[in-house]
Amino acid sequence: MLKRILFLCFGLIVSGFYLSAQPLPISVSAESAILMNADTGVILYEKKAHTLQYPASITKIATALYALRKAENKMDTIISAEQDAVASITEEARRRSNYTVPAYWLVPGGSHIGIKTGEELALKDLMYGLLVASGNDAANVIAQFVGGTIPNFMTELNGCLKEIGCKNTTFTNPHGLYDPKHQTTAYDMAIVMREALKNKTFREIISTVRYKRPKTNKQESTTLVQTNKLLKKGKFYYAKALGGKTGYLSTAGNTLVVAAKDGDRTLIAVLLKCKERDDLFNDAIKMFDTAFNQPKVQRVLLKAGPQKFVLDMPGAKKSISTYIQNDVAIEYYPAEEPKLKCLLQWTAATPQIKKDQVVGELRLQKDNGENYQVIPLLAQEDVSPTWAWSLKHLFR
Repeated sequence: MLKRILFLCFGLIVSGFYLSAQPLPISVSAESAILMNADTGVILYEKKAHTLQYPASITKIATALYALRKAENKMDTIISAEQDAVASITEEARRRSNYTVPAYWLVPGGSHIGIKTGEELALKDLMYGLLVASGNDAANVIAQFVGGTIPNFMTELNGCLKEIGCKNTTFTNPHGLYDPKHQTTAYDMAIVMREALKNKTFREIISTVRYKRPKTNKQESTTLVQTNKLLKKGKFYYAKALGGKTGYLSTAGNTLVVAAKDGDRTLIAVLLKCKERDDLFNDAIKMFDTAFNQPKVQRVLLKAGPQKFVLDMPGAKKSISTYIQNDVAIEYYPAEEPKLKCLLQWTAATPQIKKDQVVGELRLQKDNGENYQVIPLLAQEDVSPTWAWSLKHLFR
């Protein structure tokens, strides 16, 4: 079978049409930001998305992602908090040590759920304490349980982040307290959130507004309250929000990773280093609304009928002209131009061609090689083989 391959690029000119993404007409107060389609990974908006920043508590999304990968089937396991997981040191003492003390040690005044040494909690309750109430102590207890030790958990977590596509992230602790080497980017955090959203348990936890933590051997039952204002009734309530994680440190500013869904479309917004906390939610709503309000557009890449693709086949009396039966068209949101390439593959086996015979195909492919659309390429007319070809193959 004769197979010849030709690559075309629909990001350039095809049949006189030019595709170009239309950036969302927005501006945000955050120093770094990104808006990503959770299903496709397409970036709708970005601002210094690859600039290193301190993440603060949005680190806990990565901690949850890895913990669920390793121990989701152990959510009812009771864990006893060890001293090393709840030990604390003042920020001043950390500075004086030039940050040589363990980066996971807690600091007085940080967000916590009041875990005491020897306290016994189910992994499930710790996960809610991590993502709903932003407990730094919960992060450490989870890391110690999943990794054996917190340093080992961090080594494994950083390896996991590299595997899923994070190129500029290094986390030195599971909660996000300041450490000079604990950094990430808006792009990497969108990648982390995109991966985490694939997990049903994660989605359930981040959408929870209030969670009643059961009584333990050292504490009475208490209610954990969500820190994400987009989920709570009030000025910033956003009905399309699925959930996410907030963060704050003086060195990091206000940070936010959040997902929202409209119809069959899920978007992820990341905002890093906002001066004012309310700006996080204003900016996130602005980003989501601007994207969700964009109508889909349709573009015809190739019109039905005769095409310029011609096959000169050895043994044929003339070139094989082609046509397609239907328009080749795509639909997309203006800010989400699909990056497609077109693979032309001839499939004609012999120079004996009949009119309307499939002689090739056009494959619209995504960047990852997945077929977006396959279009049969048909012969416009009969084509006969030459006398020499026929004689050569007569007795085969």
